[in-house]
Amino acid sequence: MSPHATRRVPDLHGWRFRLRPGFLLSFSLVGLLAIGGLAFAVSRIMGGDIRNEQLTSATGSAELLAASSFAPELINHPTRLDVSQLGGLDQAGLAARRINGLQAVAVWNPRGRILYSTSHQLIGSTVLAPPEVRAAFSGQTSTIVHDGTLSPVGRFAGQQIAVAVPIYQPGRAHPFAVAEILLPYAPVAQSISRITSRINYILIGAALLFYAALLPRLLRASRALRSQSDPRRQAMLREFELAMKRDELELHYQPTISLGDGQLVTVEALLRWRHPKRGLLAPSEFLPTVAGGTLIGPLALHVVELALHDCGQWRDRGVDAGVNVNLAVANALDAALPERIGQLLATGGIPANALGLEITESAIAADPEKATAMLDGLDRLGVRIAIDNFGTGYSSLAGLRDLPVTELKVDRTFVAGLLAQPRDAAIVRSVIGLAHQLGAKVIAEGVEDEATIEELASMGCDMAQGYYFTRPMPLGELVAWFESPVIDGRAGENPEPAPAV
Repeated sequence: MSPHATRRVPDLHGWRFRLRPGFLLSFSLVGLLAIGGLAFAVSRIMGGDIRNEQLTSATGSAELLAASSFAPELINHPTRLDVSQLGGLDQAGLAARRINGLQAVAVWNPRGRILYSTSHQLIGSTVLAPPEVRAAFSGQTSTIVHDGTLSPVGRFAGQQIAVAVPIYQPGRAHPFAVAEILLPYAPVAQSISRITSRINYILIGAALLFYAALLPRLLRASRALRSQSDPRRQAMLREFELAMKRDELELHYQPTISLGDGQLVTVEALLRWRHPKRGLLAPSEFLPTVAGGTLIGPLALHVVELALHDCGQWRDRGVDAGVNVNLAVANALDAALPERIGQLLATGGIPANALGLEITESAIAADPEKATAMLDGLDRLGVRIAIDNFGTGYSSLAGLRDLPVTELKVDRTFVAGLLAQPRDAAIVRSVIGLAHQLGAKVIAEGVEDEATIEELASMGCDMAQGYYFTRPMPLGELVAWFESPVIDGRAGENPEPAPAV
């Protein structure tokens, strides 16, 4: 069957979104504005509550003063006070001044005549009573805040709290007088300012701690967004999207060999881009750009489809080998991936266990819960699951225990030091023992000489791949390689070090 007749590039419309630069600055400005707005709102609310509490307290104090000091004298002498009575009221006023900062008192009758005032020259005069006094003659205590310069019983700097308290004679339903008591508002304003300032400091401190904790992530997000808005990156992504549609992507394959009998087990699919101008590009030249964008999902499906198609080609020739495909971090968190893989397997007519999907420890660590759920979905299909570059991601044994893993691939950095570094040998030996106890097989990556092969075999390693057997090769060369014994497919007696592909 023709690859052009069966391969289909996934629809990209659902994967596309646009990100803009200046994320860090925008987030910081929005955050600061939000904190400022919150501080302002909290200050206003708390300030209003404190003001109401203070005015209530002032009203209670004024009512107590009126009831205990002024009402008894006025009830017995509702029209005129003698000298001794005036002196008694003055002493009560002085005591109230020392205790709560009383500034002035005036007692009014319903006709606007002042029966008593701390300013004695006003006693007996008739003036227009202020609004709070007129309101108190209805029978309810009235409290307002006004400018002290407007007080009819004296001029005071700043705002004043004016409390008008009705005074009743026994058996009467209506007050015969109202005591107006003036208290300074400045202490209330200071209390409001002090408490709201503390609230603002607390909010600002909390905001600074929050930003300090969030800054590393913000910087990473900012760099990622700047990268996504880079014109060169955008141009490459557009070009790569076209490359998928034009069949410019191809797979090279590196065999995995059983160390028990030297037979071919699987091949690993390695992506290449045959660029019309730049020639054959290795993954390092385009995957870092693609991996952070919206094409990584469609790319994974495209590569799996290519690999299944090619796998069908060699299986039709009697080569019973599976194929392994690498997944990116974003693929590991894609809950829809198992269903799409299942559709590709059904369409291609390839057994599910012929397909292996390789995922790194770091991809699982990005979100273990989502990754495990996705891998469980693949496991239910019958797809083989391999942990790639094992030993470099610091994964927990508990997490590994819960994953449906069939293969562990020992990272090439440990394999390279196997013969010279005792610690590398100890790590490889431990990984092999751990994998076997978990029911998984072990693949050693980056094998380049026969001595390493023999050491791995003595440790019980199941499989190996690397330049000792062959370099990655396109499908045509791979099919030809199948015709020769594995021992004849070595890259040479002194192969150059294998790149990370």
